[in-house]
Amino acid sequence: MNETQRGRGSNTPVVLAVGLSAALMTLDTTVVNVALPQIGAEFNAALSGLQWVVNGYTLAFAALLLSAGSLSDRLGRRGVFVTGMSVFTLASLGCVLAPGEVFLIACRTLEGVGASLVMGTGLALIAGAFEGQDPGRRQGAFGMITAMGAAAAALGPLIGGGLIELAGWRSIFLINLPLGIAIIATMLIGVRPQPTIPGSRLDLAGAALAVGMLFALNYGLLAGASQTWRRGDVRCALLGVPVLLAGLLILEHRRGPAAMLDLSLFRIPTFTGAVVLSFAARVASFGLYPIVILWLTGLLNCTPIQIGLILLILSAGMLLIAPFSGVLTRMVPVRVLTLTGMVLIGGGLIWSAVWIDVHSGWAAFLPAVILMGLGSGIVTPHLMGLAVGVVPTDRAGMASGASNAFFPLGTAVGVAVYGAVMSAVVAARIPDPEAARAVAAGRIRQLTASGSLDEALARAAFTTGLVQVLFIAGTAAVLSGLASLLLVRAKDLPGRAAEPVAEAVNRP
Repeated sequence: MNETQRGRGSNTPVVLAVGLSAALMTLDTTVVNVALPQIGAEFNAALSGLQWVVNGYTLAFAALLLSAGSLSDRLGRRGVFVTGMSVFTLASLGCVLAPGEVFLIACRTLEGVGASLVMGTGLALIAGAFEGQDPGRRQGAFGMITAMGAAAAALGPLIGGGLIELAGWRSIFLINLPLGIAIIATMLIGVRPQPTIPGSRLDLAGAALAVGMLFALNYGLLAGASQTWRRGDVRCALLGVPVLLAGLLILEHRRGPAAMLDLSLFRIPTFTGAVVLSFAARVASFGLYPIVILWLTGLLNCTPIQIGLILLILSAGMLLIAPFSGVLTRMVPVRVLTLTGMVLIGGGLIWSAVWIDVHSGWAAFLPAVILMGLGSGIVTPHLMGLAVGVVPTDRAGMASGASNAFFPLGTAVGVAVYGAVMSAVVAARIPDPEAARAVAAGRIRQLTASGSLDEALARAAFTTGLVQVLFIAGTAAVLSGLASLLLVRAKDLPGRAAEPVAEAVNRP
């Protein structure tokens, strides 16, 4: 009995391992933010150092995702997954033992390397395990993985805060060790190796160009948004992106099917639609969170626990809907589901943009939180499944890496664009540049307490910027939903028309 013929029970280990890894990677991202004050105090770290504790992980993760997925097709998905989880677990041990700021940043970067190997491979493992079976079962597995990731995102700040209170900041990395070992054991014992691309060679030049391009793009956006766009390293990084991208496209086109990223995959409209949705979903969610959190803390004086509980409402919607994604696909076409989910997300954001004013409390954002949760629960499992489900099995890792690479990119673009919009709106209303930067960063109480700025003016400027950001994010979500209605095609999906998909990939 081969990998594609096994029954429901035999697929449980791979779903469990991939789901737990998704939860662990998500948890590791969210809990670190809670620990930054304690890390800064122990190591006497500057703000720039603390930013690298977060961004070192993010940049390594984003830069290597595309290469990791393609690598897994050639070397074996289970092996690459286990290697990534081993690197992640050992790097977590390094974080626990870190004697200083630089060592911690290095270990966080290694965690990002391991996470990219895990997440760039996990979806392809699921696709291979469920090959030839009812597509609804595979979609249900993606729904369960989404729900586990959503639970980790929701509980991350609360878990992190509790661990830090009880055992200090190092404990947030210590919990990775038993979980990482359990995931590795589950994968090695319960999951058989999947076929690799026979006779293939690694596209090292393509991988180097992809890593360089994705690193430069994410670094430029993150550093520019958090500090200043005038910095020389930010400008060099962003100017290098089109050069590296052009080189990558030329090289991959010449290598054809042997390339790290087979560009012919983009001839499949549903694959392109999945990539567009992956990007847009993060632009309208994680890219938006920093501005919303600054509003909750800077204007509404919410505590971290209160913010965690508010965002928990969002995750509750995902937990409620995502596990039933396989059932939904049997009743409603996937493109209608993706449209519905993105319209719910966009509608909630636009509703809040209309409702919020300078006197509003957090309840004014409640419609967006509820509708974003429900919409994300509908859309996210399909973002995970569409890209790997419409390509040939031997390209599943490549498709997984390509789709996943647009998640952190969407976050970085969202943070940069919304930060620029907020800064421009505030600067147009507050002439003093220093005061305008402080207001855009949510530090309103400090300014108004010193009497250097009128509180009403500061609150009105920030609220106006928030409303514009919400409206832009909502509009982008709705437009991406409409795009998915055109791009996602039933005949591309598994079990519907395998031949047209294969012909689209192999067409010269």
